[in-house]
Amino acid sequence: MEPLLLTSFYLSPIWGGPRIARERGIEWSQDDRHGEAFDISAHPTTMGVVRNGPCAGMTLADAIASHRHEILGDVPDDAPLQVTFMDAAEDLSVQVHPDEEYAQAAEADHGKVEAWYVLDAKPGATLIAGSTTNDVAALRAAAADDSIGERFGQRIEMREGDFILIPSGTMHALGAGIFAVEVSSLGNTTYRICDWGRGRELHVDKAFDVLDATKKPVVAHLGTFDPKQGNRERLGVDAGFFTSYVVDTSDRQTFSCDNRYAVLTCVKGAARIETPGGSVELGPTESCLVPASAESYDIVGRCRVLRSVRA
Repeated sequence: MEPLLLTSFYLSPIWGGPRIARERGIEWSQDDRHGEAFDISAHPTTMGVVRNGPCAGMTLADAIASHRHEILGDVPDDAPLQVTFMDAAEDLSVQVHPDEEYAQAAEADHGKVEAWYVLDAKPGATLIAGSTTNDVAALRAAAADDSIGERFGQRIEMREGDFILIPSGTMHALGAGIFAVEVSSLGNTTYRICDWGRGRELHVDKAFDVLDATKKPVVAHLGTFDPKQGNRERLGVDAGFFTSYVVDTSDRQTFSCDNRYAVLTCVKGAARIETPGGSVELGPTESCLVPASAESYDIVGRCRVLRSVRA
């Protein structure tokens, strides 16, 4: 089976900018922003449809149900990692994701661990990752008047090539001026603590059920893509549940599937993904799922690709 290409599931959040639409040649408007694109997802709320191969026309969930071991391999889940592009023209809401145990009990969903890789950022652009205090009472008081992000959000300046892990329970918000791709685990439950006065629903009680104010994420600085550095692979984030590597290729690199699928996301240049069963082309901001049955795959071209694999 060749690498799987999926249709994207687009959302038009109020914070969304035009970058995804511009990169992909999609018409953009205030009403139809395409500011968030779920490119790899088997979640019921953001499901993609397979575009190629023997599973073409099937939802990813149905394809997995029919060809589970061939697609996913030796993993305990029935869905792959998720990949989502986001163009933040405004700050996202300050939010928290539950862990697996809480999400299963309270939402009949999976927990969520996510990581953001920055494709581009305006000078001085920041995001919130963690809080500046461990005082939960102070955080609750600030949540009551919608000031928690301004008063206690740990602001971190981001640049192209930065990668940051956001564990479950961490207060976070992608910041205005950042164009990023999110790699995450299987869930899609979000608890908003603060929405900067925009008036959307908040989920303060549940957010504080799962908030861990001691978590202080740090950034991995991978720098910009430079093909003169040759072929190399570096660790981006290790989430425990999954690992994402930053693969810079100047010609060709070969990887083993090790009986597990891989999710590949092109973030710079253009890549051809070759397997014994076939190949696909990826432009910037495009992703594919390499099935476990491929056994191996080559990344070909002058490109930077995120290689995300299930632990």
